[in-house]
Amino acid sequence: MDMLASDSSPSLDHRGCDNTTRERFKRYVTWDGALIGFSCAVCYSEWVTVGFVSRGHRGTEMLSVDGESLHLIDKPDDDRASTFSTKSTKITDLDNLAQILTAGDHISYQLSALTPGLSHHAIVKGVKRMEGGPDEVTLVHWQFSQGSERREEDAREPLACIVESTEDDMKTKASVIYRCDYSDDTVSEDNRALTLARANAWIGETGYKPTQKNCEHFAVFCKTGQHRSLQGEVATDVVTEVVRRMIDYTDEPVEDISSLSVGDQVVMYMSFIHPRCHMIVTGVDADTGRIDVIRFTFARGVVEEKLKLRKPVFRVVSDSSFSPSDVISRAREPVSVAFNIFSFNCKHFAFWCRTGQIPSTP
Repeated sequence: MDMLASDSSPSLDHRGCDNTTRERFKRYVTWDGALIGFSCAVCYSEWVTVGFVSRGHRGTEMLSVDGESLHLIDKPDDDRASTFSTKSTKITDLDNLAQILTAGDHISYQLSALTPGLSHHAIVKGVKRMEGGPDEVTLVHWQFSQGSERREEDAREPLACIVESTEDDMKTKASVIYRCDYSDDTVSEDNRALTLARANAWIGETGYKPTQKNCEHFAVFCKTGQHRSLQGEVATDVVTEVVRRMIDYTDEPVEDISSLSVGDQVVMYMSFIHPRCHMIVTGVDADTGRIDVIRFTFARGVVEEKLKLRKPVFRVVSDSSFSPSDVISRAREPVSVAFNIFSFNCKHFAFWCRTGQIPSTP
């Protein structure tokens, strides 16, 4: 993983977050090794040389590295329409991509007929014309691989890594691909160089998350500097609406883990087939973003485990409740009732632990 060299690193303190770990900063260089900037891998703040700052996006914060003055890129909270590519070019001739694609392009294609509406996104690093055969395309993108690192703090995290890969025949990936077309500023030569510098700097990154750090986040960030995913944002919107509609009691959104307390009953999205999992909080670790919980499961019965807080999360609010210690004691009592999705599920269990009552609806 590329990082800032110790003999040329600026102060790592910045406004975006409290990250000061050198390994979590990405160094941007051109094809001939010239420094043009760097970024924080946690909050995605970026500092670049003046030639790579888009009009009106130069921040007041400056740093000097290797004799180069680097400017903080001011990133306004753009809406979806101004952040994402609104046009695309459909490409069906996948044998002659050298005539259509160029280094720095953002492409997308459907991964499988089983996942309609979900696209894989990548940055084109290069296209090589091949006589008598399909053109060769080099991509930088997220890729699931058994060789990828799994972060120890989240054993459930998918094995994925940002890689550079060379595709001999794109027809093995898809029958149609799309080039995402951006504004003139975004496709300028300077921006293409910055796009490729960003892509190269992030090779080796792990920690894939479907709605927070996916292939579209990466490609859009390389093109625009905005770490956003339309697929991820729409999915989060849908999940939030599903959870809200299924909850028929008073609840309040949990915006920050520090607002949770031992004994709270929370509802958290676990999967598309289990979007409203009720659980009792037994511990809160704000430093790691994790909570200790007790919940009732179909396969394992009552379990105690540590979970990473994944939004949307809601805290159940009611007029009556046992004390936190009594709630946890009740949750740890042996349960003689078998799990039943209609009569005694995770919601019934959590309500019984906290209030002694069973809700009338599943």
